[in-house]
Amino acid sequence: MAVVLTVEFLAGRYHACPWDRFVNEGAVEWPPSPWRLLRALVAASYKLPEPPPREVLLGLLEALAEDLPRYALPPVTEAHNRHYMPIRAGKKMGSTKVFDSFVAMSRPPGAPPQELVVAWPEVTLSGAQEALLEQLCPLLGYLGRAESWVRVRPG
Repeated sequence: MAVVLTVEFLAGRYHACPWDRFVNEGAVEWPPSPWRLLRALVAASYKLPEPPPREVLLGLLEALAEDLPRYALPPVTEAHNRHYMPIRAGKKMGSTKVFDSFVAMSRPPGAPPQELVVAWPEVTLSGAQEALLEQLCPLLGYLGRAESWVRVRPG
């Protein structure tokens, strides 16, 4: 049975830099890379009241890492904001230009948030791994940078 995650972007934006790129380069990692998704699941595991069994968490991560996911992408537009960030060096004040790059999802007024669907069609999880994934998904509050508010659900 396939593993599927549905990611709603609550603010209609996704902020994340590609690996080995500087935040001020204006590049956006879209869609989210597999390692970013797995890393988010590991981070969510620290929010559980009790740590999950190590072998179950590692088994979940290994199963998802064995195959590249397939994506169903919402329509997006690359965008950015430019602003000057104040910098204080002792008593001296200065500023530097900052690029805040992101992808924006189109969303008519009153429409539900856009969704990204990530699927691993060839991956089958054990019952314990599936149960852990169901526990972890609601604990993911953002994906990428903290401005990328999400609601994630399995299936």
